[in-house]
Amino acid sequence: MTSTPNTPPHQTRGTDGAGTNGGTRNGFGGGAMFSPGLNVNINASKTNTTGTPGVGAAANPGVGLNRTSPLALPEPAFYSTADVRSYCEALRAFAMYAAIEVEVGAEILKAALEQAPAAPGDNLFQSKIRARSVGRKVAKAADALADAAKLAAAAWTAFQREYADVLTPRPQQRQARPFQF
Repeated sequence: MTSTPNTPPHQTRGTDGAGTNGGTRNGFGGGAMFSPGLNVNINASKTNTTGTPGVGAAANPGVGLNRTSPLALPEPAFYSTADVRSYCEALRAFAMYAAIEVEVGAEILKAALEQAPAAPGDNLFQSKIRARSVGRKVAKAADALADAAKLAAAAWTAFQREYADVLTPRPQQRQARPFQF
């Protein structure tokens, strides 16, 4: 067997180990393929710690809701500056995540509607125009969610600006000596 300088001596360019020409033009391929497995684990356990079945989130805030999910906002309890900041950050993250999901959904919807059969009497361009107009409305919803994310970040900066005098500790004034005769 003759070998080229860039290939191992036991294999010639363009052939797989059996001598068949199953590779590509450059001698790659035709061998084993990489196919990763897909594992999905779902843990759907719900616990009710209050002992009051059937009572919604309005009566028991935070009960039965997974507030750590990117699809859920934290409880709107504003007792400190950190609470305001974490709520604004969570709102921004939620809105950006939702904006991305809605934008992807808009593209998928537009592609599906473009592939749908045309109405009787329509030509190809009219069906594509209708699909794009529907997709554009959903894309506008995604833009509105992205604007909501920007406004959540702006709310935090406005809070810092408007309440800076309250948030910064003031130096303690020296107490005057009490008046004595």
